[in-house]
Amino acid sequence: MLIEFGEQSTKKHAVVIGAGFGGLACAKKLRKSDVYSVTLIDRNPYQLFSPLLYQVATASLPEDDIAFPVRTAYREVQFVRGDVKSVDVNTKEITLSTGKTISYDDLILAVGSEGTTFGIPGVAEHCFQMKSVNDAREIRRSLLSTYESVEDGLLPLESLNVVIVGGGPTGVELAGAVSELQREIKREFEHIAPKATVTLVEAGPRLLPSFHPYSSKYTLKTLTKMGVQVKVGAAVVEATSSSLRFKDGAEIVAGTRIWAAGVVAPTHWKFLGETDRGNRIKVNSNLQLSDSIWVVGDAASFPDATGRPLPMVAPVAIQQGKHVARQIRRRESGKTLEAFKYRDKGQMATIGRRKAVVEMNSRLRFQGSLAWLTWLALHLAYLSGGRNRTSIFADWIWNYIVWTPRRTITE
Repeated sequence: MLIEFGEQSTKKHAVVIGAGFGGLACAKKLRKSDVYSVTLIDRNPYQLFSPLLYQVATASLPEDDIAFPVRTAYREVQFVRGDVKSVDVNTKEITLSTGKTISYDDLILAVGSEGTTFGIPGVAEHCFQMKSVNDAREIRRSLLSTYESVEDGLLPLESLNVVIVGGGPTGVELAGAVSELQREIKREFEHIAPKATVTLVEAGPRLLPSFHPYSSKYTLKTLTKMGVQVKVGAAVVEATSSSLRFKDGAEIVAGTRIWAAGVVAPTHWKFLGETDRGNRIKVNSNLQLSDSIWVVGDAASFPDATGRPLPMVAPVAIQQGKHVARQIRRRESGKTLEAFKYRDKGQMATIGRRKAVVEMNSRLRFQGSLAWLTWLALHLAYLSGGRNRTSIFADWIWNYIVWTPRRTITE
């Protein structure tokens, strides 16, 4: 079955696969084109604001706040829910898991990334990852329901321990949030909760390895003050159903084991072209794989000034999505294509309430409350939808004043 969308008699057809930061940025900018109709395809009917997944996992935000419905996001964009199973570059057709076939003139691949276990035994089976709403939901369930099970004698006291692997921004943010959750939950389980611990593990020599060493030092000091046990230079060699084992022979017993140690692009798309070690497709200076196929965001391997691929973060995806939309419109106007240039606006990570690190450039760095407020403002700006912004802002104000874990009726 061949499905064609848009005004095919008068307009060309651009298909965007992936409703993440890059895909939405591209579709939004291309939707006003007089030449193209736009179709957006994703397996979920929402854009997941993944930078705040850890707050859902630690019961700070409801999951609806970080899921923006895309069906009604842009009236000019046709949304199709489904999984793309194959792409025929010769006939310019994609096939969905339902058997439907959609033709395209330009295909924009914005499929994001997925967690990787680096082949370490037991990690996939015995550790949580955090790439979806369901992942965050399962982590939250484990963090909260374990207290009930320990109090009822169904689990040993060591099950209250939490270990997080990966000292990047995600791991740091999770560790700080879990520490705050454990502190608050002492009010409900005052006899057992003081025994709970949270440990952050990093295989490298310091936390936040992409940040300046001063920011790493501040982060370590702040997490330690919050009660987080930090282990650097600690390589995990095996995960079991109750613990993590390390290269030096040490072992940490924990009921909740969270793997935040790295991401790669999905392997499903490697057939389209040459890829790097992270499964990212190598593109030219215009973000093209061919005249009609473009790749943006985490799936694109595009080198920075040092030759290393750009980081897999939202600002890169957004800038690339907008760039591709501009290039498609330039080409249809008879103009030459422009090479993509990434404008690095810095990086940041929150450690806890009123605690964060921000690096705007190599010289402008700051920490503490000002950094935390900057982090809040930027994330609100990136959020899609006024309702989401209003709801999250209200939640953050409430959490700043008085905070209790958000539970569901099954927790």
